[in-house]
Amino acid sequence: LATSMASLLANGMLVRKVWKMVGGWKDAYREKTPNKEEEEVQETQHTKQLSAETNQMENEETDPTSIPFISFPDRKSLTSLLLLAGPMFFVMLGKIMGYSAMTMRAGNFGMVSLACHNVLMRIFFFFATVGDALSQSAQTFLPGLFYRKKLQEEDADDAAGTVSTPTTGASESRDDDNNARTLLKRLVLLSSVSGVMNCIFGRYIAHNSGGTFTTDTALVSLMSHVSPFMGLALLLHPLTMALEGSIIAGSDSGYLVGTYVMSLIVLLGQLKFICKDFLGVWHAILLFQMIRITQFGARVWKRTASSTSKQSR
Repeated sequence: LATSMASLLANGMLVRKVWKMVGGWKDAYREKTPNKEEEEVQETQHTKQLSAETNQMENEETDPTSIPFISFPDRKSLTSLLLLAGPMFFVMLGKIMGYSAMTMRAGNFGMVSLACHNVLMRIFFFFATVGDALSQSAQTFLPGLFYRKKLQEEDADDAAGTVSTPTTGASESRDDDNNARTLLKRLVLLSSVSGVMNCIFGRYIAHNSGGTFTTDTALVSLMSHVSPFMGLALLLHPLTMALEGSIIAGSDSGYLVGTYVMSLIVLLGQLKFICKDFLGVWHAILLFQMIRITQFGARVWKRTASSTSKQSR
């Protein structure tokens, strides 16, 4: 019922918007249609100015009827979009493949294990929204500092013959570096605190509140048995996502894709050759988090250290 109401509301809003758009087109067409005398005057003026102003009028046209219903980006815009969206597509594909492989492996150990895995994953993803928010925060605030620093460095290179401008640009660049490191430290602190809280509450729910999800005693017992590893995975997840968002903000998409390729290979190998029971599935999830946080942390640390060394020089 809720889904039907939401779909009905969304479709109603879409129909209303399309109806208003069509009405605007009709009104604009009526206003644009002149009478006979005005038509003769407009034809005369159009004949005089056709050779000089036709292209300009087309570029400055604001009539809604001139706006295409479907348009495609030019080659430059499409290339810019693909450079960002292409690597992110493979990152999301890697996450889907990893979590899907864990679910399929859990199904190999019986229906109780599969049901337990689904309940634990719902709890895990509920608390994982905190990590997603931290990742979005890094992607929102860090690119402005990085991009402004890049522009300042380019301006400083162009003005290398002057005295005052490079010094000012270098000073502003150092300020942006300091602001970026301060923001990153705050994100790391928030991620650490959030991870501890997620670990405590997530493990408590899985360990003590299994009866809220099911009355099957075997399923409740299995949830309690696996809960420590789910808690550890939740402990690492916020920091992992914050570091991942920092890498995305720095446009280091090649390293990000390579990281997920390596992590996925290790994860699939763990599930295929080492995982012997349902507990091993959550060992693999914990390993997946540890591999990502290690690689992301090393990359962010390396970039931060190199920036600090350049400033000290």
